[in-house]
Amino acid sequence: MTNTNSRVYTHYWLVKETVDTYPDAAAQMYRTTEKSDFQTKSFQQLFAEIQETALGLDSLGMQKGDTVGLIADVGHRWLPTSLGIGTIGGIDVPRGTDATPGDLQYIFQHAECKFIFLETPKVYDKIQNILAEFTHLHTIIFFAGADSVQAQQSLKILSLKALQDLGKQKLQKNPTRYEQLAKAVKEEDTLTIIYTSGTTGTPKGVVHTHKSLTWEVFNLVEDVAIPPLGAAMGFLPPWHVAERLIELASLKVASSVAFTSVATLGKDLQIVNPTFLISVPRVWESFYNRIMSNVQKAPVVARALFHFAHFTALRYSKWKDTLLGLQYRLEEEAVLLSLGRKIMAGFGIFALFLPNLLAQKILTKVKRALGNRILFAISGAGALPEYIDRLFYSIGIPIIDTYGMTETCGVSVRRGLSRTVIGTVGKPLGGVSIKLLDTAGNVITNPNTKGIAYHKGPNIMKEYYKQPEKTKEVLSDDGWLNSGDILILTSDGDLKFTGRAKDTIVLLGGENVEPLPIEDALKQSPYIVQCVVVGQDKKNIAALLVPDTEAILGYFQEQNIQVSPDPSSWNDDIPITNLFKSEIKRLNAISSGFKVFEKVTNFYILAEEFQIGVELTQTLKVKRNIVFEKYENEIESLYK
Repeated sequence: MTNTNSRVYTHYWLVKETVDTYPDAAAQMYRTTEKSDFQTKSFQQLFAEIQETALGLDSLGMQKGDTVGLIADVGHRWLPTSLGIGTIGGIDVPRGTDATPGDLQYIFQHAECKFIFLETPKVYDKIQNILAEFTHLHTIIFFAGADSVQAQQSLKILSLKALQDLGKQKLQKNPTRYEQLAKAVKEEDTLTIIYTSGTTGTPKGVVHTHKSLTWEVFNLVEDVAIPPLGAAMGFLPPWHVAERLIELASLKVASSVAFTSVATLGKDLQIVNPTFLISVPRVWESFYNRIMSNVQKAPVVARALFHFAHFTALRYSKWKDTLLGLQYRLEEEAVLLSLGRKIMAGFGIFALFLPNLLAQKILTKVKRALGNRILFAISGAGALPEYIDRLFYSIGIPIIDTYGMTETCGVSVRRGLSRTVIGTVGKPLGGVSIKLLDTAGNVITNPNTKGIAYHKGPNIMKEYYKQPEKTKEVLSDDGWLNSGDILILTSDGDLKFTGRAKDTIVLLGGENVEPLPIEDALKQSPYIVQCVVVGQDKKNIAALLVPDTEAILGYFQEQNIQVSPDPSSWNDDIPITNLFKSEIKRLNAISSGFKVFEKVTNFYILAEEFQIGVELTQTLKVKRNIVFEKYENEIESLYK
């Protein structure tokens, strides 16, 4: 099945190719307790768990096309459970254990789940009082803690181990049963229904087929030199398409996934030493902020050396990109001007060649924070700020920035390793088409013209489950998906993400402001952790700022200036507000490319960081409407 012309895009064949080739290689690394060492699971062992889970469900009466709830967090049991359901034609309906009772109630009823996997009884506690409403449900399987749950009448309760024991028995009696069921699954069969974590209204169930998700995995790793027998880290919510892709892509290239958490990621990177790493922009920002925070605390000499190395590495990488034609341009450039820039870049590279060698040695510690053998990284589920992108690229860790959404299996556009153009998301995957339309519906072909991105390709969702009207709103009869995202073309045909249409701020004077570039600029400040630009229907824009409390207190301590340690009082603290004014003036200036109406004229300092499940999604994107509602009074105070 390795011939791409005869490949069948189902999850069974995705798994089978790797298991047949690398049966004894490590597929997963995991801890049984928080303090235990990593254990490993081979691809053959993973495949055994998949078969046992699948045939256990078969023994309980699961039929092809049945929906199966999968409520669990990241870990070594999620993937074999998901593949056990999917490879024989079941449809998984995933979500995290932090899902609200309301969301679980809606999802289980809407998807009519007949089986539900729950990680622990704590999740069961959220739904036990409404189980009678799930008229299709007849079996709940627990990853752990099944013995502590009292089964309700007519509802079957068992553990994952008990389910797999049933599967083992069936496999012994009928060794060909699993293969028979798996080979009967077709590419067009539904594989999963991923309910979006929308911030308004009820969640929408994004339906993907075996082909859409399996095709995405094969094409995501194409042209990326991921060596087999490497390692990646698993720490994002597994029901989210980003984590699902990295686990499946690792399986495809025979790399292991080591499971960790955001809190222990830094420590585990040193233990696992991944060959590649995927994360979301907010985590890359946290890496960057940690680096800069450590620099601020360093002795004067060490600080000076870092700043020399940082400046040199950034400048050298920019000169190199100019010489190679890898710096994006939003307008066509005259031939003589381009030639002149390349000649200057050549001189710059010559002048900085030796200083850059020294800079790389100084910055080795930064690079090793991600392990000793990392080849590249991947960023998705949001826009990656250019300053972070450039830093990691300049020290030899190129980040493959990607663009897509749950409806496109996560990625429609990605940068290639051989052509890393900082500040862009690259070009569409082979087989995917992207067109940009202006407000009149015309196709945009000129660079530096904003348009809504429409996607078409094998990776596009089938529909929103049981919501034909919502499906028609975004998916045309000929297969074009309206993303609602605003992109522009560079002069070389790369795509650059500029914001989301629903996030665009329209000022009182009619000016349209994209908040993302302004927020990215302000977050370059070592004193700003999070930022939300506001100003809809106002005369000018303002910002809600989440401060880095430790960095600010450290700064004023060095200056021998007394300030309150309590952030809730900082809006009335003149030295602190003056610090923020100077940072905004420095980073949000016209000289940095911002227009007059894009300048932040006022700000409010928030006392608490945004929290996952409140102001942030599971992939750490800001829920703007929640922020606007929660801080309505603070926002209004900025315009009084």
